[in-house]
Amino acid sequence: MAINVKNLISKIRYKVKDYNEIVYSDYDVIEAVNECIRYLNQVKALKNSDFLEKIRHCVQADMNAEIARYNEENPDDQKPFYDFVETGVELPDDMISIVDIIRLKDGYHLHPIPAVEQINPHVGGQYKIVNNRIYTNVDFDLLYRAEIQQITLNSLSDSEAIVELPAVFTDLLIKISVMILTNTADNDVMAQEVSRIADNIIPQRRYNNISVRMPFKV
Repeated sequence: MAINVKNLISKIRYKVKDYNEIVYSDYDVIEAVNECIRYLNQVKALKNSDFLEKIRHCVQADMNAEIARYNEENPDDQKPFYDFVETGVELPDDMISIVDIIRLKDGYHLHPIPAVEQINPHVGGQYKIVNNRIYTNVDFDLLYRAEIQQITLNSLSDSEAIVELPAVFTDLLIKISVMILTNTADNDVMAQEVSRIADNIIPQRRYNNISVRMPFKV
């Protein structure tokens, strides 16, 4: 479950007792939330959290079919077609790190080769990354860890706008955003507090890659 932006902003205003939006503008509150999000994007434990994982499906024929439709509708703004081997596929803008690259037809996990090498057209299990693009000769699924996206002023007019974090992070966002708005802590203190709270929220068994005995087991 994600965090609704409008509800989050309302709770922050309640905490700072600015119910009528007199002390802080919407811009001030949103900038405080975004600063908190930037701190969260730097938390080490979050980089190993499965709730920040996304999948991008890369099928050359489908992607080129979309481009063909676009080019037909926009003759003055032609886009080039994809060639996974020659021109590659751009990495997602919100990507922090790659988790896995999987061959679409059979689920085989592709393995990387050095950037200076050429993709072997007869070997369908290779990929390389050069200049923020993936090169391979098969259709694939890119599983990656994404950064938390910041919010905009337009989010306030959208009742469905969200911060892509589980609801359990709501109090953290409120607490740190209030600290930022009221200037009650310096950057180092806030960064430490974000890291401390996040470490308590994120399951340690996921971060440490070990199995922890649950309290109800004997």
